[in-house]
Amino acid sequence: MPYTLTHRANHTIEISAQLESTEVDRERDGIVRKFRSKASVPGFRPGKAPAAAVRARFADEIRDELQEHLTGLLWGEVFDGESEIEPITNPQIRDLSFAEDGAFSFTAELEVRPRYDLPELGELNLPEISLEISEAEIDEELAKVQEEQAVWEPAEGDQAGDGMLAEVDLRGDVEDSNEEPYTEDGASLIIGSDSVPPEINEALQGAKIGDERVATKVLPEDLEDNVKAGKTVTYTISVQGLKRKVLPEIDDDLATTIGLENLEELRQRVHDVLEQQKRGERRNSWRRFILDHLEAEIDQAELPSSLVQSTLKEQLDRYAYTMAMQGVEFDPEKVDWHEISAKAEPAARQEVLDTLILEQLAETWETPVPEAEVDAYVATEAARHGVPPAEHKANLAAEKKLERVRHAARVAATVDEMIRRAGGGV
Repeated sequence: MPYTLTHRANHTIEISAQLESTEVDRERDGIVRKFRSKASVPGFRPGKAPAAAVRARFADEIRDELQEHLTGLLWGEVFDGESEIEPITNPQIRDLSFAEDGAFSFTAELEVRPRYDLPELGELNLPEISLEISEAEIDEELAKVQEEQAVWEPAEGDQAGDGMLAEVDLRGDVEDSNEEPYTEDGASLIIGSDSVPPEINEALQGAKIGDERVATKVLPEDLEDNVKAGKTVTYTISVQGLKRKVLPEIDDDLATTIGLENLEELRQRVHDVLEQQKRGERRNSWRRFILDHLEAEIDQAELPSSLVQSTLKEQLDRYAYTMAMQGVEFDPEKVDWHEISAKAEPAARQEVLDTLILEQLAETWETPVPEAEVDAYVATEAARHGVPPAEHKANLAAEKKLERVRHAARVAATVDEMIRRAGGGV
């Protein structure tokens, strides 16, 4: 069976294939026999109608099935002879036809997985990244723990100042507006923080419980609400309570508060966490350094477009999800998705290329799936969902998500092996 392969841009190949008329006739005869065994033709008992009568009565159905059958036959021949081709998209078939002499042919395009000639890793000069943990770094983390365990105590006789918590009733009146004033009772504001408008921060300085302060703010001209854009809003702020933050001492009592024996154990725990973080940062840095070495001669403009587009869609979905989780309200109809896509595309192309390289290395090195890590991940997720690990694993498999977990684990193991081969430790 003759066929030709033509390589196009972005790892697309065009396949033209043809089946001679004698082979087409043989396959057609087989389909006609199948129809004849089941066909009901007036004037004949089931299965006894002449082939010519079956051909005439079911001409369209026979032709459709023959086209589908011959196309599958040709695809099997092509890919049996081209074992290096790994399709990543379904073929887009065109020019499917029968010639006057009965021969069958088609032309199709599809994207295939790239195979790159990668440079040897050898002993690369990986950047030196220290894992040493200084006392200053530990002290900085302890200060964060101290901040997390702080308590707010009433400051009834004090005046408001930066860092204090003010409990206030708010009213906002927009000039020349027919809308009802904005009101919020019992609002908690950290005076001096970036989350509080500077005009309100300034107005609250020196206030006492029971005081009423007024602040004005000119709204931006480019405000989405055109009715309010550029107008002045007047805030009336009634101070209902004041609290001052009290930090605990960094001592054994602080350690026991979070479930540890003493301060020494807390410092060691902080040291271990920082070291783990630095190992992760070093691993990411070395991963990027090695991949840049391997990808130096690869043109990112020549990547399979289907992979780029699917990765870009995942990134945009993550963007929308993140906005929703942060409580940011936005109208998808008003978002300039083309602009966001253009900004996100370089990162999507980098992600696609990294994945292709790591998958090729995993195949070349025959990296096994670390099933123990897969099971550990499943167990963690199962605990979070409150179900037995075996049940959660079965659910992931049923939802066709387990293979994604196994793929991610294999890629992670390949990164570790890549770093080892480049002369680094994990």
